[in-house]
Amino acid sequence: MAAAFCLLFASTVALAAEKVPVLIHAGGSTYKFDAEIADTADERAQGLMYREHLDPNEGMLFLYPVAKPVAFWMKNTPLPLDMLFIDAEGKIINVASMAKPFDTNPISSEGAAIAVFEILGGSAGQLGIQAGDKVEWPAQATPATP
Repeated sequence: MAAAFCLLFASTVALAAEKVPVLIHAGGSTYKFDAEIADTADERAQGLMYREHLDPNEGMLFLYPVAKPVAFWMKNTPLPLDMLFIDAEGKIINVASMAKPFDTNPISSEGAAIAVFEILGGSAGQLGIQAGDKVEWPAQATPATP
């Protein structure tokens, strides 16, 4: 029984850590990131809190069941992050660059967002990622219910 539980727990952890490719088309180039998906209320609430390391090609993709104005904060988040707010057509609405670690001030989308992609702070500027650029992720990575 304990072995079955351990196997079930290990497979659940493996699924949670599974990453999907996210492509950002910016300035005539395409950048590929490996993204964890946060598509439930609990996963979106946890986000990248307490994370002390994020590789330059990694991120977290927050998916919502419907496009709506969203706001994030950096509470309990030790890494500076860039937040890409994305509309229902996959276009970046706005970029919040170098969000300050542990800051509890809200960082908001400038319109209805279906997704937010968090990457290592400074990456958007280094790669020339800006509002109007296009973001793609696999269709099977669809948001859960609210």
